[in-house]
Amino acid sequence: MKKIISKLRRLPVVIKYGLILSAGLIVIKTIEYQLFSFKFSVELYSSLIATFFLLVGLAVGYSLMKKQNKSSTQTELKRTEIEALTTQERAMLRGLMEGLSNQALADANYVSVNTIKTHLKSLYRKLGVSNRAQAVAKSKELKIISN
Repeated sequence: MKKIISKLRRLPVVIKYGLILSAGLIVIKTIEYQLFSFKFSVELYSSLIATFFLLVGLAVGYSLMKKQNKSSTQTELKRTEIEALTTQERAMLRGLMEGLSNQALADANYVSVNTIKTHLKSLYRKLGVSNRAQAVAKSKELKIISN
C-alpha cells in the first residue's frame, strides 16, 4: 500500500486529477445503475465535474496562499530579527568578517572577552547559526553588512 501511495505522489497533477475524476465517474455510474432506473443528463454530469474541479481549485489556491503567506511571515520575522541587531552585535559581525579573535574584538571594543562571548552568542541566536563561519556566511547571504 505504501509503495502505491509513493508512486501516486510522483505522478503529475494532471494525471492525479484524471484518476480522481474517472474514479468519481465510476462511483456516480455505479450509484446510478444500482439505485435508479433512469440515466442522468449530460448537464448533471457536467455540473458535477465542474463543481469538483471548482472545489479542488479553491483548495489548491487556499493551500498555495497559505504557504506564500507563511513564507512571507518567516521572511518578515528574519528581517525583524536582523534589523534588531544591536550596534555591539554589528561591530562583532564586522570583526568576525575581518577574522578577529575574541581577544582582538575585546581590545578593539574596550570590553572583556566574556562580554564579547555574550554578544557573539546573541548574534548567533539572532542569525540562527552556531559558529563564526556560519555567521559570516549568513551575513553575506542576507547582505547585513557589506564588506
